[in-house]
Amino acid sequence: MEDANREEPKASRRTVQQSTRFGKAKRRLPPNGQLALDEQVKKILANPLLGEMKVGALKGVRVLKFKLGPLQLLLAYQFNQRRNVIELLDVGPHENFYRDLDSYLRRR
Repeated sequence: MEDANREEPKASRRTVQQSTRFGKAKRRLPPNGQLALDEQVKKILANPLLGEMKVGALKGVRVLKFKLGPLQLLLAYQFNQRRNVIELLDVGPHENFYRDLDSYLRRR
C-alpha cells in the first residue's frame, strides 16, 4: 500500500483555473445546472484524483460524470500535482464531447 503513504497536496493551497471554453459552457447551463456543476468542482477540489483518467489523445485529462436531472454531463479537467492546480477544461453532454475536447486541446 505505497499509495496510501504518499502525501496528497493540501487542498487549502490548491487553486482552480477555468478555460474560456469551460466558462462559456457553464454560462449555457440553467441556474440549477450551474449549482450542480459548482458542487462537482468542490468535490474535485477535495479529491483531484476523483475523475476517470483518459488515455490516448486525451492522456492527462480526467473526466467526472454527473447527472443533471435525466441528462448526464461530463466535466473534463487536468490536475497538475507539481503546481497543485486544477484546470477545468470543458463541461457538457456526452454527444461529441471527447471529439470536441480533443480538437480543443490540439488547438491550444
